[in-house]
Amino acid sequence: MTSHVNAPSSGSAPRPVSPASAGPLPKEYGVTRLVILPRDPRWIHAYWEVAPYTWDEARKQFGDMLKQGRSVLRVHSSRSGKSGFFDVDVRVDARNWYVHSPEPDGDWHAELGLVLPDGRFVLLAISNRIRLPAGQVSDITDERWGVLQADWERLFELSGGGRLGAGSLDVVKILAQRWELLRNVSSASLIPTSPGGASWGRMPSLKKEKGFWLVADTEVIVYGATEPDASLTFQGHPVALNPDGTFSFRFSLPDGEQVFPIHATHRDGDLSRSIEFRVTRRSHKSE
Repeated sequence: MTSHVNAPSSGSAPRPVSPASAGPLPKEYGVTRLVILPRDPRWIHAYWEVAPYTWDEARKQFGDMLKQGRSVLRVHSSRSGKSGFFDVDVRVDARNWYVHSPEPDGDWHAELGLVLPDGRFVLLAISNRIRLPAGQVSDITDERWGVLQADWERLFELSGGGRLGAGSLDVVKILAQRWELLRNVSSASLIPTSPGGASWGRMPSLKKEKGFWLVADTEVIVYGATEPDASLTFQGHPVALNPDGTFSFRFSLPDGEQVFPIHATHRDGDLSRSIEFRVTRRSHKSE
């Protein structure tokens, strides 16, 4: 059973207090609200304010039983048609909290409230809805890139191409390596330490022994080149070549053997070449 007390009994909330033009921002604005923000695929930041009129209404309904309630953030998720929630114990006076999600992706919202001894949930505030990032490599491989009209020789020189041979395969190889390095550096994500004035939610999916953890994954990049007017298939699917005949793909690499057949056919259809890669991944975890 849920009771909603996120509104004044008069039917209208007081106007927020406007901050002064100089000096620090006010600690309170006199309005009950709960806001959640996605930090990364696994972390949600929540902040809130519970106005006096909300507490007054809750006391009218539940009296002294309210003092025995356990304050929680009830975090709801909806993923692939499935929905559920979990509770995170919080302190209402903390006014903000970091919540660790047991899984990425999906739509999320939260409720701030009290769980009474008899199991009833007193709803103090309900948040906005957010969507967490998927936290994995996209399975979309058919992007089409626009052609930049520019001084190609100058761009090639600035990119370090003067150290390469004339072959297109050498160019696409070094550019692919640089691109992946930039992507890996920019997408690196660390679980932060607790900032001043904030507290952390529970981490339901990570072990806490000695506060030590390790996660890792791997990917595979396939790249190459052929005649610009050739027909190319990758794993049996036709591929649109770049104007210079180059191509590249990036995939997640699960455990097991993956087969990557590449087949190119001359524009006249009388000549063809094939290359097949077999990549095996075996993950070993020790604790």
